[in-house]
Amino acid sequence: MPLLFGFDVGDTERIKVTFQFTMPNSSGENNAGETAPSVIDSVEAACIESAVNLINTFVSKEVNLSHCKVIVFSEEMAKQGISKEIYSLMNKVEVRPDSNIIISTTTAEEYIRSVKPSLENLVAKFYEILPRSSEYTGYTSDIHLIDFFNKLESSSEEPTAILRKSCFF
Repeated sequence: MPLLFGFDVGDTERIKVTFQFTMPNSSGENNAGETAPSVIDSVEAACIESAVNLINTFVSKEVNLSHCKVIVFSEEMAKQGISKEIYSLMNKVEVRPDSNIIISTTTAEEYIRSVKPSLENLVAKFYEILPRSSEYTGYTSDIHLIDFFNKLESSSEEPTAILRKSCFF
């Protein structure tokens, strides 16, 4: 199941969605010191639902977004507006409202491919820890999908997200 997915402006369709999956049985227990392998795949579609349906034709299991820890938007897409995607994500029961929102100055696909955690074997654990570093560093914020959505709907607040150039760790 995808640990994160990202949105870019599509070349032939409205959006390009990139998914990062961990390899089955890559719990890291038998591979001490090695990073658990992952697979990154992208599809272009008119909407999120179509992208999930399309990726389901490529993977051996049905994609379930309930394990997603991070949602990445490219800066280009964010400038065009991401409210439609945020509403779609909030309407999907399987998407966790505590997933973190990141805006990447590169494409979302480049950001996802650049993630190389060196101090953590499990990529899933890395995505849990990364946004939480705000608790002890003050260099980032812990921005959840539900908070972003609530501020998007508010007449007195503006939504904010984590802005990252790339993710080389």
